[in-house]
Amino acid sequence: MKKAHPQSGFTLLEILVVTAIILIATSFVAFKFNRGSGVPEAAERLALQFEAARDEAVAKGRLVAWTSDGAAYQFWVQTERLEWEPINNNDALRSTRLADEVRISAQSVNQQARPLGERILFPSDGVIEPFAIELQGGEQKLRVVADVMGRFALDSGVASAPAKQQVAR
Repeated sequence: MKKAHPQSGFTLLEILVVTAIILIATSFVAFKFNRGSGVPEAAERLALQFEAARDEAVAKGRLVAWTSDGAAYQFWVQTERLEWEPINNNDALRSTRLADEVRISAQSVNQQARPLGERILFPSDGVIEPFAIELQGGEQKLRVVADVMGRFALDSGVASAPAKQQVAR
C-alpha cells in the first residue's frame, strides 16, 4: 500500500494569515506616517521624506527637488527635457499640506537664507548642498538640517537642549 505524498505549497488559510499580517503591518506604517499634526511630527515626517527624495534621486539617476510656499510642500523630478514635473506616483513624496498651526518659516542653503519657493535639490550622486528648513507652530520651532552626505537631523536651535536628533529610519 502506497502512502499519499503531501502536496507542496500553501493552503488558503496560510495565505490569508500572511495577507492579514501584511495588512496590519502596513496600517501601522501608515499610522506612524500620518500621526500628529504638531511641529515635531511635521519635522520628523519632512526629514523622512527628504531621505526618500535622496534615495529616489540616486535610484532613478535623476535630479529631484523640493519646494514650499510655507503652508505646503511638493517634490519634483527633472525630466529628460530638463523640465520639472511634480512627483505624483510615489506616496512617500506626495504633495503635503501642513496643519493650520504649522508653517515652514525659513529655508537656507549653505548657511545662506533663501526665499520660500526656491528649489532644494537632491542630485543623483546623493551628495547635496547642506540646507536647513525651519518649521514653526506658535512658540515651537524645529529645523530639519541636512549635511553634504545626505544625512538629516532635527535641530531645536536651543543651546541647552541636545542640538541635533538623528532621524530614525
